[in-house]
Amino acid sequence: MRLKDVNFTTMESRICPGLYLAGEILDVDGVTGGFNFQNAWTTGWIAGQAMAQPLTS
Repeated sequence: MRLKDVNFTTMESRICPGLYLAGEILDVDGVTGGFNFQNAWTTGWIAGQAMAQPLTS
């Protein structure tokens, strides 16, 4: 998915609200290895926090 189509505060799609994206689905360039793992873990955490927010409010 193109990065301009993602809200990086929540990892929610700007095209399809309610769809959260993380990891390899995003068009992030990086050297194979640690950077890709860090991207997957970080975007997954952000998306998870955003999805859980309505449950904790």
